[in-house]
Amino acid sequence: MEHALDSPAWAAFRQFVLSLGFSDVAAAPVQPVKRAQAVKDWVAAGHHADMHWYARGLEKRLDPRLVVPEARSIIVLTMPYHPEPVTLAGKKLARYACGDDYHDVILKKLKLCTAWLSERVPDSATRHYVDTGPVLERYWAQESGLGWIGKNGNLISRREGSYLFLASMVTTLRVPYGTPHLDFCGSCRACIDACPTDAIVADGVVDARKCISYLTIEHRGPFEDAPDFSDWLFGCDICQEVCPWPNKFSQPTAEPAFLPREAYGELTEEGLAAMEQADFSATFRKSPIKRTKIAGIQRNLEHLQSKNE
Repeated sequence: MEHALDSPAWAAFRQFVLSLGFSDVAAAPVQPVKRAQAVKDWVAAGHHADMHWYARGLEKRLDPRLVVPEARSIIVLTMPYHPEPVTLAGKKLARYACGDDYHDVILKKLKLCTAWLSERVPDSATRHYVDTGPVLERYWAQESGLGWIGKNGNLISRREGSYLFLASMVTTLRVPYGTPHLDFCGSCRACIDACPTDAIVADGVVDARKCISYLTIEHRGPFEDAPDFSDWLFGCDICQEVCPWPNKFSQPTAEPAFLPREAYGELTEEGLAAMEQADFSATFRKSPIKRTKIAGIQRNLEHLQSKNE
C-alpha cells in the first residue's frame, strides 16, 4: 500500500519545518542517481582522498532504495549558517564552524520532522540524515529545486546563496515534488580562478587532496608539498567568498547556536599553540573543530606560521 501526503498536508509539514528554523524544504522522487557515472569516476580518480567511508557506501549513495526499501521520496531541508568572516586565534575560520556543531543542532530538529510524518502516516518509514548518511544531499537538493551544484561543488540557492547546511529524509511517503533546478553559473569561473591550491579540477569537480577544507579538517599527519592555506586555520570559504550568489543573497542565521563564539576571537596564536587537551576539550566543546583534534589544529597553526616566516 502506497502512502502519500497531499498538498494541504505537505503545506502543513512545510510550515512545521520552517517553525523549527529551517529556511526551505523540497522533495524529489526516488530513483537511481542520474549522474552515477560521474560520481564513480570521481572516486576512481582518488578525488575522495582518504575518506574511504565515501567509497564504501557508494552503491547506497547512488540508489536510496538501498537505504530505505520501497523509498518513494527524498526530502531536503536547508538551514543558513553565519555568513560573515570569522577568526580563530587571529586566523581564518570557516564560517560554518564558528558556533556549535551543526550535526547535533540540526539532528534534534530533524527528529521532530520525522516524528511529525510518523504521527500522521504511522505505517510509513523515514530515515533522516545530517551529512553523515549515504545520501548525495546536494544532488537531491538540485533535483528537488532548492538550488544547483555550482562549479565549486557547493549547493547554490538563488534565494539564499550557499552558506547553507543541508539535511535529508528518505521516506516511503509520496509527497509533492519540486522541479530540478537549472544551473546559473554560466561562464563564471571566479571560484576556479580564486582557489589557491587549484582544487577545482573541472566544473563541479573538487579534488579533496588539494582542498584546504579537506587538508585542514579530515587529513591526518603532515602536509606534503607545503600547500598555501592563505591563512585558513580550519576549513576554507574562498570559493564561496568570490561567488556572486552568496555575496548577494545570504541571510543572517536565525539559529543562536550558529553564531560566532566570543572566545575564538579572544584566543591568541600563542594560547592555541600551547593549549593542552583539557583546555582544548573545554574551548571547543560541542564544536565541529573537535573533528580535527588538538594535534590537527596545532599542526595547521604551525603550518601557517611557517608559511608566514
